[in-house]
Formats: sequence, structure tokens, C-alpha cells
Amino acid sequence: MNGCFKGGGFMKDEKELAYRYDLFITPDWRDRFDTLVNEQIEMPTEGRLLDVNCGTGAHALEMAERMGGKGEVISLDPEPQRIEIARAKAQVKKVREVSFEQCVTSALPFADDHFDAVIGDASMLPANEIDGLLTEMVRVARPGARIVLKMITHGSFDEFFSIYWEALHEIGIADETWEALEALINERSTISDVETMAERAGLRRVENFISREDFFYETGDDFINSPMIEDTFLAGWLAIIPEAHRPEARSQIISIIERERHNAPFEISIKATLIAGYK
Repeated sequence: MNGCFKGGGFMKDEKELAYRYDLFITPDWRDRFDTLVNEQIEMPTEGRLLDVNCGTGAHALEMAERMGGKGEVISLDPEPQRIEIARAKAQVKKVREVSFEQCVTSALPFADDHFDAVIGDASMLPANEIDGLLTEMVRVARPGARIVLKMITHGSFDEFFSIYWEALHEIGIADETWEALEALINERSTISDVETMAERAGLRRVENFISREDFFYETGDDFINSPMIEDTFLAGWLAIIPEAHRPEARSQIISIIERERHNAPFEISIKATLIAGYK
């Protein structure tokens, strides 16, 4: 398998981003979705299971261990440095029923009707890539296979967007950026839209499971510089404004958080969502 896209952002190289992902984003973000899967979805414990956008492999290893030698987990991620970390974990834990491969997950390198179950993580993907990912997941699943997609839905990060609008107003570019900000706020699908997408992709007996997940930051600086925000979401949020204004907007966001949090932690929330069904 081949193909990947380059990691990046704020002058960090791919290896540093991968380690930050494993140390901070996995326990603070991915584990919440994986816990929701474990609590709500009964995944197969035998056969061939595909894990798409596996990150640094924690949940893939957990699922492989549960199989107890009766199946295997094939795990894919576009970032080669994450795959290296995942393989190292598998070696340390001596889990043989799992493999990790670097791959562009928008075009899965498998034939149709290939897997007994497919699970995918779209929780940090741009919204316009989710439909294509789910379509590919359904394509490679065999008829009757369990399919689960992890994502965030409409209403996530609303606390931030309120502050972002205020920051744009204070630096004098609110009017010219309002349309782009409104599109950013509304880019995440509603549950109804997601269910329609799932049915269009070929899923039957579609279910959704939603958990509100809260994140707390002691200061505005802690928020804006946290790996979850800085490495993953911030560049996309700031991309709607002219580059010359981005440092000022970043500073204003921090200032507004400090002004409005009243010595309490700054809180944001997301709607962690699972869409599940059968092919």
C-alpha cells in the first residue's frame, strides 16, 4: 500500500506531530470515541475487521486482543509516523492479530465485499471528506457486515465560535468574514443529515449514538496551544480570515477567553457521534 499526505502546522515536523498525537490527542480525544464504541456497539470477535484512520493504534490493538486469535484487524492511517508508533505498540504488547499500514484512506486499496466489519474515524476529518470515506467503508465491507463511523456533529465547538466571532468584531473584520464563519459553524452535519448520508451510502438499520464531551482549559493560552486545537483544528478555523490578521485574531481569542472565564476553566463541548448500521 502506498500514499499519504504530509503532516504539518506551526513548524512541527511529522514525527513531533505523531508523538503529540499519541501523548495528548489519543487520550483526550480518541479514547472518548473508542469508549463510546465499546459501550454501545458489539463489534465482531472473529473474522477480518478493518480499522480506517487508526491513529497510533490503541483501539485497533484492543479489538485485536478481544479476538483472541479468531480473527485479525487490518489498520490504516495516512500518517507514516503514526503507523510507526502503532507498530511499536503491537510489538511491545506482542499482539500478532493486527497489522498497520500507511494508506490514503479516501481510496481504500481493497476489493469490494472484503471485510466482516469496518470501523472508521472521521472525528477530525474535514466535513467534506466524510461522505467519501463512508462510501469506501461500505464498498469494502461484505454484505451483512457491521459498519461504524466515528464523527462529530452539528453543535460542536459552539463555545469557541461565539468567542471567535467576538474576536473578529474586535479586530474590525467581522462583517467581511461573517459569511465564511457562518459556513464554518454549519459545516458539521445534523444527525438527520448523517443518517441520510448513511442510507445513501448503502447502510441498513442505521443507528446513532451521541455523547456530549466536555473539555476544560485553565487559560486561553492553554486552549489555543493545546495539541488538540493547535495541531488539528486551529489552522482550518483561521483560514477563513486574511493571513495578515491571523496572529491578531489568535491573540484576541486568548484575551476574550481570559476576560470571560472569570477565573474558572474555559469549557468547550462537542457532540461525539457514532453512525452504525449493516451493509
